[in-house]
Amino acid sequence: MKAGLKRLSPWIIGIIALVLLAGCGGRDKDSFSIFIMDKGDASVIRDELAQKLKDKLGEQAPTIEISVSPLYNQQKLVVEYAAGEHDLFLLPEEDMKLYGQNGSNLPLDDAFDKKTYARGVFQGGVFKKKEQGEEGTDVIKETHLFGIPVEQMKMFKDLKYNSNTLFATVPPRTSNKEEAIKVLKALTE
Repeated sequence: MKAGLKRLSPWIIGIIALVLLAGCGGRDKDSFSIFIMDKGDASVIRDELAQKLKDKLGEQAPTIEISVSPLYNQQKLVVEYAAGEHDLFLLPEEDMKLYGQNGSNLPLDDAFDKKTYARGVFQGGVFKKKEQGEEGTDVIKETHLFGIPVEQMKMFKDLKYNSNTLFATVPPRTSNKEEAIKVLKALTE
């Protein structure tokens, strides 16, 4: 397993570089996209999850699009991150932490209690603007809450979908961080 992760490291670094160079994705601002890749089959809850989110968020909510990979495939996950088309990812803990080392998850400390979701707290990369007069960004290692465990989310409990390894995380290229937080809160409350 570790040899596979080492082999993918150059891929991940390359994908992160592409993400930074490409800018924001070109999706419709009135939609919100969730990508789920679990080692189990999450497609059984896709439609019901979309409806529950729509009901919880109300009529002013964006159109919720949920994409589910029926099989776990690490290369597909890399491609989905690189494409920048999703506002929220639900993925296995090991992948969240691996991608998080390179700045692929936004810190959630401002919106959620780190103590409540302690399993999602780890040291990961955070993009920081360079000093005044310098262009670009640096990835700085900091400890933050980067992911919310699905097993602690009320909506998934209500759907009787329990995955003790799946985490929700917000990618830096989300089209709307505030909307991503709002959807995460709808999933947890």
